[in-house]
Amino acid sequence: MRIESPRTGARQRNEEAYAALPAYGAARPEGSSYIMGGCGIAGVMNMAGEKVCGDRIARMLSTMSERENGLGAGYAAYGLFPDDLKDLYCLQFLFDDEKAMTVTEEYLKNRGAIVRDERVPTQRVDSLRPPRPIVWRYFFRPDPRSEKFRTKEQSEDECMVEAVMGINGAIPGAICISSGKDMAVFKGNGHSYEIAEHFDIARYDAAMWLSHSRFPTNSPGWWAGAHPISLLDWSVCHNGEITSYGVNRRFVEMNGYRCSLLTDTEVITYTWDLLVRRHGLPIPMAAVIMAPPYYRDIERLDENGKKLAYQLRATYKEAFLNGPFSILVGRSRPEITMVAMADRKKLRPLLIGESDDGKTVYAASEECAIRSVQERAETWEADPGSPMIARVGEGIVRRGIEPPFGVMDR
Repeated sequence: MRIESPRTGARQRNEEAYAALPAYGAARPEGSSYIMGGCGIAGVMNMAGEKVCGDRIARMLSTMSERENGLGAGYAAYGLFPDDLKDLYCLQFLFDDEKAMTVTEEYLKNRGAIVRDERVPTQRVDSLRPPRPIVWRYFFRPDPRSEKFRTKEQSEDECMVEAVMGINGAIPGAICISSGKDMAVFKGNGHSYEIAEHFDIARYDAAMWLSHSRFPTNSPGWWAGAHPISLLDWSVCHNGEITSYGVNRRFVEMNGYRCSLLTDTEVITYTWDLLVRRHGLPIPMAAVIMAPPYYRDIERLDENGKKLAYQLRATYKEAFLNGPFSILVGRSRPEITMVAMADRKKLRPLLIGESDDGKTVYAASEECAIRSVQERAETWEADPGSPMIARVGEGIVRRGIEPPFGVMDR
């Protein structure tokens, strides 16, 4: 299915600038480039777990065409695979050549079992500039007893984190773009409508979709650097610029993560994994850590709230994300969950929506993205630093307008 940009004028204005920009595949680019702009994010989830066709998220994202310049776009799908595959880790890769693929396969075989592998279907899009990496997926079961892992008998999740970091950091021409269960990421170096057509997003049905159209700041446009950035079942779409990147990067690297994707969104993804999966914190508490209240606002809390807020700031001060941002965060375990939040000053736009029948939740940078697929949706703005949380089977459990510790959900 071909998905065209609804704003052809904006598309035409970008063509000359787009043609002059460098193109990269899965191989890590040298250096970086600085291009000012603002990205677009969009998400949709059926809260009953029913399937949503990929053309809906593609329409939402491509509606915001002024928010992209062709240097990256991507889609994350949750609740994607049949029962016989959904409990396996789905490793989706970009390969520059067959040599990188062969080395990666040997790496995986030494650390577990490849249950199934297949080429990810793609279509030729003439306007999508080369190089176009090979896109391949492996359904994988790690063996925690393998001598190739640094620590024996660690959890399967820790095995997968180590494997992803090892491949992305050490195998030239190979990048793992998603590694979770019952989810996958489809992304590349192009406009949102080009990437949707390249992967034929409309062929897929999923319970939740997150998406991102890129206008890079401080990092080059390349296939692996496009959002969503994913690790295990986490995926993050980010509009903004994290000025505390250096501190945040050191924080996650001190905790065993390896940054290799040249984007501040990578450290956001690893921070969510560290705080929620490894440290076991509730999602709203992790959000407070990354976007803490101002001290003047902390003083207005009750005594228990004050004590908790000060303890979190002292314990996790390196996880504080400074700078403007709005993010969409997805995870598939224990249930498919969407998180949408903005920085504590609300310097980047974010709008939440709910369908008139109460079955579907939306999030986007602009209201037009929601209206393009749900004209009668109820919409509202989340408070600065306050996450909206929706979960399959439970609905909207936090609207994003509650006080910091008002709804302390898992």
